[in-house]
Amino acid sequence: MKRRISFAAFFLIWADLQRWKVPPLHLELCDWLERFWRGSARIGVLMIFRGASKSTIVSVFQAWVLYEDGTARLLDQAADDRVARKLSRATRGVLRRHPLCRGMLPRDDQAVESINVVTNEDDRNPSVSAHGVLSNVTSGRADGVVFDDVEVPKNCRTDAAREQLRDRMGEATHILVPGGKKLFVGTPHTHASIY
Repeated sequence: MKRRISFAAFFLIWADLQRWKVPPLHLELCDWLERFWRGSARIGVLMIFRGASKSTIVSVFQAWVLYEDGTARLLDQAADDRVARKLSRATRGVLRRHPLCRGMLPRDDQAVESINVVTNEDDRNPSVSAHGVLSNVTSGRADGVVFDDVEVPKNCRTDAAREQLRDRMGEATHILVPGGKKLFVGTPHTHASIY
């Protein structure tokens, strides 16, 4: 069963619990993310300056997606496994402590690279999985792929490095189910940015 609440409202509940001051920019990002997820666009790019709390907001966004549709499967990809797991770890934290997400996790000790909510109906693919962009994920399936900070100085210095990065990110096309979405989140590190 799908539940409906705006992402901004979901985020504000979490922000209040965390005692955050929420600037208008964060609410604009919340509205943009909700429009992207609910809309027909299959590719979204959230490119904004450093320190804007992009990844923090996206971690809450992923929890909201799972709150609304417990059968959704999300793949977090970043420059490496460690960075990808930071996003999924933050999402797991929201799922554990957000008042609207009570009871969604079957247990608290799930590995951050493979998180399942109780309503996940897919035995092969977790609700949230986290892998570096160069990892092999070709056998997986997802309703959404979040590319969070895939471009970093060490993997975008040369044309060849950027081409390899684009090729690996292109593999998400084969992971996404029909109608699936790709969300690119980051800050450019070169004038020839992949974003």
